[in-house]
Amino acid sequence: VAEIREAIDFLRYYSTQIRSEFSNDTHRPLGPVVCISPWNFPLAIFMGQVAAALAAGNTVLAKPAEQTPLIAAQAVRILREAGVPAGAVQLLPGNGETVGAALVADPRTRAVMFTGSTEVARLINKTLSNRLDPEGKPIPLIAETGGQNAMIVDSSALAEQVVADVLQSSFDSAGQRCSALRVLCLQEDVADRTLEMLTGAMRELSVGNPDRLSIDVGPVIDLDAKRGIDAHVAAMREKGRKVEQLPMPEGAGQGTFVPPTLIELDSIDELKREVFGPVLHVVRYRRSQLDKLLEQIRTTGYGLTLGIHTRIDETIAHVISRAHVGNIYVNRNVIGAVVGVQPFGGEGLSGTGPKAGGPLYLWRLLAEHPPRRLDSGAPLESNDGGTRDSNMNRRRGHLQEFRAWLIAGHDLTSVARCDDYLNRSMVDRTLVLPGPTGERNTYTLAPRGTVLCV
Repeated sequence: VAEIREAIDFLRYYSTQIRSEFSNDTHRPLGPVVCISPWNFPLAIFMGQVAAALAAGNTVLAKPAEQTPLIAAQAVRILREAGVPAGAVQLLPGNGETVGAALVADPRTRAVMFTGSTEVARLINKTLSNRLDPEGKPIPLIAETGGQNAMIVDSSALAEQVVADVLQSSFDSAGQRCSALRVLCLQEDVADRTLEMLTGAMRELSVGNPDRLSIDVGPVIDLDAKRGIDAHVAAMREKGRKVEQLPMPEGAGQGTFVPPTLIELDSIDELKREVFGPVLHVVRYRRSQLDKLLEQIRTTGYGLTLGIHTRIDETIAHVISRAHVGNIYVNRNVIGAVVGVQPFGGEGLSGTGPKAGGPLYLWRLLAEHPPRRLDSGAPLESNDGGTRDSNMNRRRGHLQEFRAWLIAGHDLTSVARCDDYLNRSMVDRTLVLPGPTGERNTYTLAPRGTVLCV
């Protein structure tokens, strides 16, 4: 039900955006766009990619995951029944090594939208980097890949809420979400009590065929996935790590089931790759080691989702100011991002941006458009995080110094450009997004960091 709702949300969100912001006179599409979608959201992500490409005026070559072609076929059938011309969307099922690779390498492809593994995204990026479009521009790649998603829980957090959010984040969809919680970081003062509650709650979960409402955790996608997850759990046991795993019920004896599993680690550094299934790793930390923990999370290279559970505002601001992730969730679970409310996408090894279901996504799928401003639909405001504010002031201070230097050199044309940039810049600005009562959702743009100009 939630996935069907998300697919509908994508269709409505992008159609509303083009009606209010796009014009045939000023917005020019790229051309044929290849959409490569994953098996874990075979309708929502597939439809989100296709709808965005179509909304921007492009034709679409859609390659769903080889495990889930039937849902994609039904989605295309519905699009055509709704009036989308057959020539505008072509369904091309098959495996990645042949069909996917051929589509990416084809010189007629003008953009690639990809959701899947970091390794495959690298291969696509390498292929696209070898050519330019007829106008001499790079071929855009919008990639959303994996994550080593962590949740930081301090001693002020409400344990009952933490346990409920961890169960949903780790074991919903059998842990087969890009955003799923992989590492739970517990302040050692409350770790034993929280783990006691968590393991007790885990024992209440039911494993089996998910067509029954009584079931909480279904199978993983295929036998290869099950073997990989089982091998990881066995390796952790062999290293002497404490492993809590639910017994497999009789009804799940056949099939690709993996029971919910909890593994205690000494450090996040022990994880070398994402374990895509119902496996939660736990790390304990001291309050004085919070910055070291944040650095370990950052050095994984991933930056998709991060959870914070605390009742201390200063801790929230401190973590947010040092986190390098696409989506940060405070005092809630870290899954189920809603289109237009929590635009979804990561950075680093977790993706390229812009965020799906966000205000900038369609603009990446255009060859030509007027200057974009992030002020339509909701008011912009200053950030309420002290460190982000100081970073913004520091960056703008550098620009003011540069402006003063230009004035001294009588370069008034460049001074005017600086003034224009200060007025237009979206960097460090925050857009408040619509959302449910009692929850605040904001979308902030940050600079990439150090840039090399050759």
